[in-house]
Amino acid sequence: MTERRSPAKVITIVVGILVALALIAAAGLYGYRETTAREAALEQLAEAVELMQRADEVVIEVDEVVRAEIDAELGAKASELTTSVADAERDLRRSIEMLGEARPALPDERTAEADALVRSARARLEMLASARPLLEANTRVARALEAALEGWELLLEGEDLSEQAVTEYNKLTKEAAARSQELNTQAETKLTEARRLLKEAHGILEEAGVDAFVAYVEEKLLLIGLSKQADAAYLAGRPADANKLSDQFNAKEKELVEKIKELPETPAAAIANAYEKIAGDATDEYFRARDEAAKADAALERITQ
Repeated sequence: MTERRSPAKVITIVVGILVALALIAAAGLYGYRETTAREAALEQLAEAVELMQRADEVVIEVDEVVRAEIDAELGAKASELTTSVADAERDLRRSIEMLGEARPALPDERTAEADALVRSARARLEMLASARPLLEANTRVARALEAALEGWELLLEGEDLSEQAVTEYNKLTKEAAARSQELNTQAETKLTEARRLLKEAHGILEEAGVDAFVAYVEEKLLLIGLSKQADAAYLAGRPADANKLSDQFNAKEKELVEKIKELPETPAAAIANAYEKIAGDATDEYFRARDEAAKADAALERITQ
């Protein structure tokens, strides 16, 4: 005869089964949640890496600009990169946030990688921060250099025309004096444009002291004015007046020759010297940050190999 279980025993058994099932279900849910959290964390890790890779495109471009010789084209590139740097910095900060969010749920073997990625991202942020003043300096210097080089070329051309005018005048014929007059007018045009460009360069980068060359050109223009007056006097048949003006020209020219010895070799040299002063500390800071980024990348490579 089958033994009948009491209602109390049946209830106890049923409750025990339900509790066991609940524990199994909870364990399964916990395992599912743990797996899902791990997968989400790994996805965040991958997304953070993608953001860093996108930022690296800008970091590489910035590095090329900072290390390159400055010219007008480089200045335009430096100016364009200013906006790109801001975007790259946002990507790097977001990647750091994502790695911080992902880290608690990452598998143990991936946490070291996440930490190394954070260090690399922070090192890149330091690089970009120290590059900002360099990009600004490169932009200003390139613009000033472009104007100064063109102005200097015109200055040299104007001086050559002026010397040709003197050679013609010294022939002491009306034909030569007329030719001298033409050459002086051409020299005046060249030097007037040279002055404008050198003033522009000075306005862009006052630290370079290009205004000293502007002052030189202005004195050269005054000298040409005397030469033109001598030409006119000779052509008008007033040789005595022409000789006086010629003597004044020679005296002023000697003074100007002495003054130019006090100037830097060229406006470009003055701008290069100014750049060293403007960018010196920032350059040192940039290369320090660059070295730290290289170390962080080397550590990351060792971890991920």
